[in-house]
Amino acid sequence: MKQKYSKGQIAKIILKTLLIGGTIVAVLALPGMAQTLKLFLPSDRKGKQKIRRSLGGLRKQRFVRIYEKDGKEIVEITESGKKKILSYQFEDMKLNQSKKWDGMWRVVIFDIPEKRKRSRDLLNYKLKEMEFYPIQKSTFISPYECKEEIEFIREHLYLGDKIKYLLVKEISEASVLKKHFNLSV
Repeated sequence: MKQKYSKGQIAKIILKTLLIGGTIVAVLALPGMAQTLKLFLPSDRKGKQKIRRSLGGLRKQRFVRIYEKDGKEIVEITESGKKKILSYQFEDMKLNQSKKWDGMWRVVIFDIPEKRKRSRDLLNYKLKEMEFYPIQKSTFISPYECKEEIEFIREHLYLGDKIKYLLVKEISEASVLKKHFNLSV
């Protein structure tokens, strides 16, 4: 049984596929996409129409370029499309909550000015979504490795030196944090 995808999910899959492969050759308005997108390409007319609409929407938003070359229709990701992929990666980001804790705390602190309130709010939301524990207004903690994720967030939100990542061995009230994260050493 084929999985059903929403319009947004189809667009996301198309862009991710294009990011990996660079281009998709779509012969006669999509049959060639079957190999690249066979995980979700439906065999029914309604499903193919969804994909055509998604591609049309992606082209309208300038996330893809569609052109003809050697009698084949080519779908190519644009720079705007690559940036959209980054926003998908930001939305989908989760921490790998490993089974065995290494005894180190990952502390994220930030000082973001009021004029960047939207970025600050987005950072707060994302850290909470990733299950960081707020120990102060702009200080969050996690026992899980997250340096790469924090670097990605820093770059994605253009926050540069406004976010600091600390690796800490000891912290006051560690027992409360251990209980919160269900940790045992």
